Amino acid sequence: MVRRILSAILGAALICPVLGEDAKVSVHMTGIGGMSCAHWQSTQARPLEGTVWIYSFWTGFNYVAASSKQDQSEVADAAIVAEVKTICAQQPSQLLASAVWTAYFDLNKR
Repeated sequence: MVRRILSAILGAALICPVLGEDAKVSVHMTGIGGMSCAHWQSTQARPLEGTVWIYSFWTGFNYVAASSKQDQSEVADAAIVAEVKTICAQQPSQLLASAVWTAYFDLNKR
């Protein structure tokens, strides 16, 4: 199921340079998601900007899941951000989008 979602997302070009389960995929990224986790947490204003971006990206994943008749993520908003923060703390230089990507798959393993 996760691979089906991945294929649908790739087809819709909704992801950025992130390391998936097997290969690196490069797609043009806009917004703070194309910046590092360290950048996201570097000032008081950026955490809010990043959180809004995280929710939007997550919603994009759910949109693709829904449009391809797959289960959507039902993880609570606070749990999403907490997981992304945990992942970012492990590797602050990674892209925020990559951390969200990892969190999506970690929190939605079925």
